[in-house]
Amino acid sequence: MSVHRHARPRSRRSALHLEYDTQEFRVWLPTADDPLVIASFGDAASLAFELVDWDADREVLVLLDEQRRVTAMLVDPPPPVGVLVGSCDVPGLEVDFCQTLSIVTAVQPEDGPPPDHHRDGYFALRRLHMLQGIQLLDVILAGPERVQSLAIACDPDPIWFEDWQPMAS
Repeated sequence: MSVHRHARPRSRRSALHLEYDTQEFRVWLPTADDPLVIASFGDAASLAFELVDWDADREVLVLLDEQRRVTAMLVDPPPPVGVLVGSCDVPGLEVDFCQTLSIVTAVQPEDGPPPDHHRDGYFALRRLHMLQGIQLLDVILAGPERVQSLAIACDPDPIWFEDWQPMAS
């Protein structure tokens, strides 16, 4: 069975509508018997292309456990939730996660290397995640025809090039 097949959400029916400080956002929860796994950048890119078709205005923040199984996806979270997700106390976010993947739909990927402000933002977000005890896998800029990984473009040793195998269950 292809891992790419596992990296595509097949249902939007589990979305919860939440509010944080008067700002609404949605949380998508996968079904327990059909986990989504992001084992490689190819899986992350496939998911990013799928999420471009969702009705996300800015971003989808993907929460993953240590096995890189998606435990929740936050659709257009308010900035405090997106940046401080490890310390937010929001109903619906009681899921276990230790890694995140940010898929940005509001900024279209450009040809060539990312601009300095994207690099600075990526490294700042990564540092904030580390301070919360969370690993930021990547920030992916996603458009209808292409995606750009800021981890691959900015980091001399991106997570996607490390040898990773899920633990046997």
